Amino acid sequence: NVESSKKEEPTCYECKKPGHFKNECPNLKKKEKFNKEHSKKKKAMVATWDDSDSSSSEEECDEEVVNFALMALEEDSSGDESENEVNFTFDELQNAYENLFKEYECICLKNKTLKKNAISMSKELETSKNENSKYLKEIESLKDKNSFYMNEIDILNKTFSKFSNSSDKLDNLLGLQRCVFDKAGLGYDEMKNVKHFKNFFVKKSEPNMSCNYCGKIGHISTSCIFKK
Repeated sequence: NVESSKKEEPTCYECKKPGHFKNECPNLKKKEKFNKEHSKKKKAMVATWDDSDSSSSEEECDEEVVNFALMALEEDSSGDESENEVNFTFDELQNAYENLFKEYECICLKNKTLKKNAISMSKELETSKNENSKYLKEIESLKDKNSFYMNEIDILNKTFSKFSNSSDKLDNLLGLQRCVFDKAGLGYDEMKNVKHFKNFFVKKSEPNMSCNYCGKIGHISTSCIFKK
């Protein structure tokens, strides 16, 4: 009966032990739990492996992987000692290490690229600051020139205003001046004594000469052309 009952007990294909199926195997559950916690411990693993020299031998890397695996197994304190045992092969740990190391290299490459971009942006920012300072100085210079020209315009406007006032005063003075021939006053009739300029210049009268030979006016017989 004992032998028959042993034969009827199921055997786990995971741990090769009787009494349960593979989906109920505590080792399989531990593996699943370890894989879930594995992603949470990536940063700690990267920090551990980053301290090691890239030129170290393969034996040192293998020892670090094994040490980390043992630390992860020691953290799991639930259940009895038989349930705490998780059987991972070296190949599985090696694959996990290689995958994480690839992710680490990818992150380092991205970090390097971001640093280059940050340096480039810092240089561009410095250039922009210098250009901005240059433009501010030019604006200040233009403001000074504008103020100077505004003062010049104000001075010219004042000068023109004075000239215009002087011109008006001169016109008024000229309008108040009397003609030198104007003798209007007491006992004089202004309109009767006005002399016009057209009477100031009288053409000199010439004597009326007549030729006794041809009878024409303007010459005498001694100079007559017809007499010749």
